[in-house]
Amino acid sequence: MKEIVIAIFILLGSLFMLVSAIGLLRFRDTLSRLHATTKAPSFAMLLFVLAVCIYFGSVMLILKAVLLILFIYLTAPLAAHSISKVNQKQ
Repeated sequence: MKEIVIAIFILLGSLFMLVSAIGLLRFRDTLSRLHATTKAPSFAMLLFVLAVCIYFGSVMLILKAVLLILFIYLTAPLAAHSISKVNQKQ
């Protein structure tokens, strides 16, 4: 049962990464591309990290995973905002 849940998380994460890559190729302007490359991959990374946490189940790994997810969710919007400001100046 555990393996099925892990496989579902990994497949869903891969699907979100694929949607993000398609959005990066299909969207025309920079702001839409930034939206596609920050929202979906952040959620995909959450799903991947959840799968790893379920697979290994170590307390220390879960703590590191929570810190990793917090880091990703805090820095992805900031990076996108910085890139959009640079793009608007050009």
